[in-house]
Amino acid sequence: MVVQSPNTLVELSQKIFEAVGSPPDIARRVTTALVDANLCGHDSHGVIRIPTYVDAVREGHVVPDARPSIIRQTAVTALVDGHWTFGQVSAAYATEVAIEKAKQSGVSMVGIVRCNHIGRLGEYATMASDAGIVLMVMAGGFGGRGVSAVPYGGSKPLFGTNPIAVGIPAGVQPDILVDFATTAVAAGKIEVARAKKVPLPPGSIVDREGRPTTDPEDYYRGGALLPFGGHKGYALSVMVELLGRVMTGADSYAEGVRGGPVYGHSGTLMLAMDPSVFVDPERYAATADETLVRLKAVPAAPGSAGVMIPGEPEARSRAERLTNGIPLAEETWERILATARAVGIPEAELPSA
Repeated sequence: MVVQSPNTLVELSQKIFEAVGSPPDIARRVTTALVDANLCGHDSHGVIRIPTYVDAVREGHVVPDARPSIIRQTAVTALVDGHWTFGQVSAAYATEVAIEKAKQSGVSMVGIVRCNHIGRLGEYATMASDAGIVLMVMAGGFGGRGVSAVPYGGSKPLFGTNPIAVGIPAGVQPDILVDFATTAVAAGKIEVARAKKVPLPPGSIVDREGRPTTDPEDYYRGGALLPFGGHKGYALSVMVELLGRVMTGADSYAEGVRGGPVYGHSGTLMLAMDPSVFVDPERYAATADETLVRLKAVPAAPGSAGVMIPGEPEARSRAERLTNGIPLAEETWERILATARAVGIPEAELPSA
């Protein structure tokens, strides 16, 4: 295991993305998103993605200097064209649009097309809750060329991980963050387990014959992800696919980059709501806080550390890793360094283990 400071990872990632053609602000946006995912404990969406993203640029799936724009809009809706830039750039832009429209009109709905992998959805939900806005994010259609999840009762993959996230502001209590894939594990967590050479939890994947397995290598040999919670996770996955991909019309915007985006024809839908449309803001904050305090006051079950609020694990991870550094599997760190060398970063500028 290698431990690196957040600043070290930010500096190196920034250099790598600038080296493949991103202007400084775009490189910083992607870098910040990746390192922030590590800080939150979601290593599957962190710097482990750097080699994959660089390969995507080289293969023409990501346009490293493209910037998102609005195709069309109304007072409460907008359709954002990502122009195949990094998904973290498109999603942050769309989140800002959704927040502004919700503040002006009470609600908003923003879709993103020509959108590459947007990373940790919880980042955008948190951006909104920090601004006092409720935000739901659904990212469908990340299957495409990289279909990875079987529908419940099926033997062949059809979907991507089809994640969903919701950020809900509180008052003085920490905001709520719900963020999960509709599969038992995110695909990136398989990559983390593979790098660490550890098995996956039972019920996470099947091998190429549809048989349950815990070996991460079976996924890369043609296996597939399973939905979480059986038919319930599957039903959510269908919902995300229809809203994130079909409702945004993402397939109609699939052309324009060589071979399609790195994670397939993807679409993202954001629904934003200002709580003040229903209740006085001070009353809302007080009631939200009272609800969260009552949750935390529930006695712990035997063997449990007690009730945690959704989003609390990420907050705890951030506090710990800001102090003690971010742990990375040695294989992951070596791949990042190899990528840095491949894009021309001098050996003297590379950090040591």
